[in-house]
Amino acid sequence: MTQLYIICFDIHDERRLRKVSKQMENFGQRVQYSVFECYLDKADLKELKQRLIEIIDDSEDHIRYYSLCGKDKNKIIVDGRGDGEITPENDYHLL
Repeated sequence: MTQLYIICFDIHDERRLRKVSKQMENFGQRVQYSVFECYLDKADLKELKQRLIEIIDDSEDHIRYYSLCGKDKNKIIVDGRGDGEITPENDYHLL
C-alpha cells in the first residue's frame, strides 16, 4: 500500500543537487524547487532513501521525509502559482 510523502532537501553542492533531483524525479512529482510529492510503499521508500544516501554528504546536506495519511492529505492548502491540486497517485518507473 502506498502513502503520500512530502520530501524536502537542502543540498549544498550543485552536482549532488542535480543527482538528488534526478533520483527524486524517478519517484514522484516536483512541486517546488527542492520539494517533491511521492506516493511510496515501504520498499520504494527504502530504495529511494538508499539511492539518496549514496549521493549526499551528510555533513552538509539535509533531506526530510514527511508521511501524510489520507486525512492529512485532504488538509493541504496550496496558495499562489499552480493549479492548487495535490499530485494524484500515479505509477512511477524507477530508472
